[in-house]
Amino acid sequence: MADDVDVLHLLKTFATRNRLSVIDYRQFAQAVQRQARNYDQANAFYRELALHPDGVLMPRLYQLSRDKRVSLQIIGNQVERVMLPETFTDAVQAQYKRIEENPEIPFPDEQSLDLSVPPEWVQAVSVENELPELIEVAGERPAPLYRLVFPERIRPALAPSESAGGKLLDYAVQKIRIYLRKGSNKDFIYQRLVGAFPGKEMMLKDAISTVLLKAADAISEMRGGSSDFTFPFWAYLSNAVKKDLAGKSDLMPDDVSAFQAAYLVDVYNNFFKGKVQREQERAAAFKQLGAQVRKPPYLYSMQDVADFRDGQGRPLLGSYSKDELDAWMRERTTRGEGEGLPELLVIAAPKARPQVVAKDRLLPYVVKGLREARPIVQAAITHDWREALYDFRTLDAMNGDEAFRSELKARLAAASPTVAVMLEGGLAPAVYAEFRGGKDGPQELDRYFGGGKVAPPDALLDLDRKRLLTDVRMLLPFWYTVPVMSWIIGLFKRSSRKRADRRAAAPPKRDPEGQKTAAKLAVGGDGSKTPASGGAAPGGNRAQEFSMAAMAAEKQMLPEGYALEDYLETLANRWNVLLDPVAKANLKEDIDSLVRDYLRGILRSMKPSGFTPARLQSLAANLAGTPNLMKIRNHDALEEYMRLYMVKLLKR
Repeated sequence: MADDVDVLHLLKTFATRNRLSVIDYRQFAQAVQRQARNYDQANAFYRELALHPDGVLMPRLYQLSRDKRVSLQIIGNQVERVMLPETFTDAVQAQYKRIEENPEIPFPDEQSLDLSVPPEWVQAVSVENELPELIEVAGERPAPLYRLVFPERIRPALAPSESAGGKLLDYAVQKIRIYLRKGSNKDFIYQRLVGAFPGKEMMLKDAISTVLLKAADAISEMRGGSSDFTFPFWAYLSNAVKKDLAGKSDLMPDDVSAFQAAYLVDVYNNFFKGKVQREQERAAAFKQLGAQVRKPPYLYSMQDVADFRDGQGRPLLGSYSKDELDAWMRERTTRGEGEGLPELLVIAAPKARPQVVAKDRLLPYVVKGLREARPIVQAAITHDWREALYDFRTLDAMNGDEAFRSELKARLAAASPTVAVMLEGGLAPAVYAEFRGGKDGPQELDRYFGGGKVAPPDALLDLDRKRLLTDVRMLLPFWYTVPVMSWIIGLFKRSSRKRADRRAAAPPKRDPEGQKTAAKLAVGGDGSKTPASGGAAPGGNRAQEFSMAAMAAEKQMLPEGYALEDYLETLANRWNVLLDPVAKANLKEDIDSLVRDYLRGILRSMKPSGFTPARLQSLAANLAGTPNLMKIRNHDALEEYMRLYMVKLLKR
């Protein structure tokens, strides 16, 4: 015996050795006391157990009683008897084992077994209202026995609580089988049911025969809902049995068992019917989810997927749980067929939450993204190259294919970060290689993703460096194409630029004359140093004054909560409503060029103090009032855009 004592183990050993179902506490305590005396009495625990066993055993017995491991019979504040649950559960289980061998034995109750089960070990369960919730229970059941309470005058039945998980249905179907075999009940039930299944007489006969000859198959069909006929058949059958027995005045024991079985079968039939329907709804919901994730815009975050709705606008998340959705997504983003990629691919673009795209929609998404990015990249390069050529400068990307491709790659990443990730990570060629071998493989994309690698960005965007440079040169004034004139103009511009660079690099002079000279050269003081962009020349006080005036005007004109660039983009989308991306970008560039040229002329005679919101409103109204620009519908947005664009040009 250890320094502590397992009272429950001692009780079970004592009951088994003496073949007892109810243990007399005093006899048990004396047996433990005798055993304790055989141990070293120098040990305080053994000495206490040998001298005062109640002081050691009683607290442990009360704790076991609170845990529902034993039941105590107390008389006059004294524990008289101790009962173990096996006293009752073994008797009930033995009776159900006899029912398995002989299904004609009725369902047991406490009276037939001559038991008085303590309340802590039996749970009263309403068959119609509470049993459906107890068929599938996670974890340990609260009581080892259920007292099944039936409606009407049907007596209760006692059953092991774990039998509610399935065995109880087996017993009930066997009782229905016995009922059908009795007398003419089979033909009677058939005549009662045939009207409910017009045109399905043979199916009805087969179903009844299955119950009579192959009850296990009938139970399996109910559990799996293998046909649409199964659940209606059992519903009508159990209802017909109940109606037949309810009309009898004196019920024999086998009638009571059939009556109980009819209620049990009805409960299990409805339970499995609901379970199958929920599984079908869940499967249909996941099917809709799989279809929706393949619809434009093809790319979805996990929150987007959780917010998907069905055709009636109801959330799909109601048809499956959040855990089921997570498991569904985890399986489809980590496992593919054979050595193929998963069904859903996770895309992690910079500064964005991870998103998923269906594998069979990745290539259409990439092609669409490249098509949309092309005019944006082309317009940006055209603008920068035109500005450089206007100022008689050259850029590396104009003269070399590698530099040109590097610039295209950077601009594509800015215009469409997700597409850039799909290309750089090798997903696009991997998906293409997987689908190319199929029957309907996208052969036309071989020039983009063939050979297991991505084509250069100029091929993806269909932008040729030489052709683009030729197009940009065509946008310059005509004298830029005349060799002698362009050489002379370029000579003056390069000379002016060098002087401006030297002034910007030189330390500022403190004498008043130097300040007057810098102001005169800044922003058209004598008309000879106006920058091509319409802004002020760097380093002059006049340019600084215009910049300060522009910032002051911005504070008054820009709506609260907006950044200047963001609000300009918003205004541009209001007045520039062209659908074609190329035409839309070209129109915006034309308007911007018009404003720059217009402002360049105005600044030659304008004083910085005159650069006010009121003057800007007048300038924008005059410029927007030209006949060609009057064709733009949202004229207010156009004028506001022009005013703020002038502010942007002069603000530093």
